[in-house]
Amino acid sequence: MKRPWLTASLISVIAVIGMAGVHHEAHMELVRGLSSFRAALPPGTTFTYGSARPAILSLGATLTDITLRDGSITLRAARMRLGHPRPTPDGGLSIRTVEVREPFLQTPTQIIHGSTLSLRQLILPPSRPPAEGHSRIDLAHIALAHGQIEQFSVQNLAPSSPPGPVNVHSLFADRFTLDNYGPALVTTLRTAGATIAYERTVQAPGHDPQLVSGQASLERLDLKQKDLAAQVAAAWDHLPFPLHMAPPQSFDARNFRLSLTSGTFRLEDLHGTGTLKDQTATLTQDMKGFHFQSDEKLPFPINGAGATAHYVRISSLADHTSRTTATLTVPGFMTLKADARTIQTGFADGHPSPQQILQSTALQNITLSLQGDRLLDAGFVLSARQAGNGLTADQLRQQATQVLQAGLSANPALGAVSDYVANPAGRTLTVTYASETPMSLKALNESLSSPATMLAFLASPDLKASAQ
Repeated sequence: MKRPWLTASLISVIAVIGMAGVHHEAHMELVRGLSSFRAALPPGTTFTYGSARPAILSLGATLTDITLRDGSITLRAARMRLGHPRPTPDGGLSIRTVEVREPFLQTPTQIIHGSTLSLRQLILPPSRPPAEGHSRIDLAHIALAHGQIEQFSVQNLAPSSPPGPVNVHSLFADRFTLDNYGPALVTTLRTAGATIAYERTVQAPGHDPQLVSGQASLERLDLKQKDLAAQVAAAWDHLPFPLHMAPPQSFDARNFRLSLTSGTFRLEDLHGTGTLKDQTATLTQDMKGFHFQSDEKLPFPINGAGATAHYVRISSLADHTSRTTATLTVPGFMTLKADARTIQTGFADGHPSPQQILQSTALQNITLSLQGDRLLDAGFVLSARQAGNGLTADQLRQQATQVLQAGLSANPALGAVSDYVANPAGRTLTVTYASETPMSLKALNESLSSPATMLAFLASPDLKASAQ
């Protein structure tokens, strides 16, 4: 009766002794491998760790208190476990699993941190020789079946320059997930509980620069994008995005909130799809639920929950032209439609600045139509309340009509604008601009920057209006 128990005990003891021997040999091999890795590092690169032990079952290793410094880049982790690491035939590295606790990465411009990081089926290409403006790791050719990081945060160390675009100085997400990442693959990206803090330096003529800050949050984002790896690599190395870049196949955003100095804007839902066929890229977006809250309550109701927006952009990658149509509808309040054609003349090397975008994008024609007598009525009611000088909304409307008649007198084709403001009920105002010579957005922005240049633009025969 005791023989089966004794046999099992003997097998267990032999297994424990054998595993101890295997563990010792594996540990020595791991130490030798780490020493070889440290010796093969480029000059100026350091690698330290607190402890290392082999993971027998996963044919990998677990390291603690890791620090890797390569020039101005520092990588740290409280613990890292690698499962089934194997070299690839081209000199890269394949790792079945990666589990990291407290990952930390610091570059000259960013600090990236997380509580836990998990990766599955990671393939790293061979490291590239150092080159100006390029990282050693070729992000465009990394492959990853699944990646997830919890409590993900990014701190931007680069200050915004006055005057400049919006500068995101911090980002946080409860969870960030990536699936099917790699060259020419359709990658799925998901975020939950994301928040960004931003700032912008604004400098008006005759005034000192002013720093304006705000915060934006997003409950959930789902994105499907082909060859996202190429776009990430271009952004990391500050290179132009790939030519003939496909739009997102799909994206969904839920409960976007933007805090402004004047109040809070919220968008309930955003859904979009994109296709690329025969050098024609099509991007469609639908938005629902626009809400704005301020300290001062509006004196009239707006159905923000029922408000919708529809946007379609069709771009020809062959001749760099685009047509954009958009419709914003607030039930019982207003309907605004836009139809515009633009042409792209190209960017300089690297990522285009806002100034380069304005310069290289030219407007061929645009049509704007507004059906919104309640919008105008509400606008004059609000203006009368804010003015506080005893003028009524009707009196303000009369003043606005007279000002428009005088300002647009140089262009009789715009006479319908003042007529519509005076009597908008049941009518639609349509304004068109069409020129044989496309106008760059920079030139358009400059023409609207001062009263004198705006009056000169409004006198253009390319501008026409009608009210029906």
